[in-house]
Amino acid sequence: MVREDLFHLMQKLYSINKMEINNKIYDKITIIIVLYNSTELVLECLKTIKNFKIIIVDNGKNKKILKIIKENYFIEKIVTLKKNLGFGVGINSGVSFVKTDFFLMLNPDAIISLDTINKLYATSVENNATASAPWVRDDSSCYGLFPENSKGVRRSKNEVNSAKILDNYKPEGSCCVQVHKCCALLVSKKKFIHIGMFNPKYFLFWEEIDLCRKFRNNKLSLILNPECEMIHQQGNSVNNSIYTYFIKTFNTEYSPFIYFDIRKNSKFLYWRLIKYAFRSVCYLGILNVKNSFKNIIKFTAIIYFLFKSK
Repeated sequence: MVREDLFHLMQKLYSINKMEINNKIYDKITIIIVLYNSTELVLECLKTIKNFKIIIVDNGKNKKILKIIKENYFIEKIVTLKKNLGFGVGINSGVSFVKTDFFLMLNPDAIISLDTINKLYATSVENNATASAPWVRDDSSCYGLFPENSKGVRRSKNEVNSAKILDNYKPEGSCCVQVHKCCALLVSKKKFIHIGMFNPKYFLFWEEIDLCRKFRNNKLSLILNPECEMIHQQGNSVNNSIYTYFIKTFNTEYSPFIYFDIRKNSKFLYWRLIKYAFRSVCYLGILNVKNSFKNIIKFTAIIYFLFKSK
């Protein structure tokens, strides 16, 4: 459960006159939350968004928490998938039930205010943006330039200056960004569908980076508004288990291969295989089981990538 002081902080940050809020906002935005083996942290997430149309995508192992949610909140739709298909496919599944022009994809470990949602909507409408994002406190991984720019792709002068600002400072005004981690992202449903939604090849991680690349390739904008703040309790939305650790470690290694379209005959992959095999043996030799297991998982991810059918 998220600490009460954080929730009170959010209330203080956005203590505004309720009459200033556009009450029609509830009819303009649907919120989609994807759950898998969820903790009770999602209950804190639901407190400030309870008046919106909410779609929950059940990726599995949520029976207990869904029972609590059904007893305390009105949910527009619960989409139950036959198995855990990952975050991106979960969002895609939820979008098919969205009836509003915009939807907000929201992580279950995020705390967002009504004022922030209202400002995100205004940002999107006023700038004709495909997506708008809040400033995420204490989570610098939520924005930045495309990762391929660090791999030999020439940046423009404007991109270099933007990188310096975004990597070191909170922007003073709204700015276009190329990558945003989808702990909270307000998106135009029509444009999201037009660009093909999330790529189903991604199970976990990098799907949001791929989505932002689609925005760029289609000359669509994602705007970060620093006046819209939220808190992201990163990594606390899922109950910890060996299986959860395996999924995260596996896809941390696997997903970039899809994004960078790595060839299966690439020497890069085989060098990584040798590296992880060597490390797993060495760590096991000094009885460091955790790091040995971590390298075995990464080794497995490469083997799966090499031999799975396209």
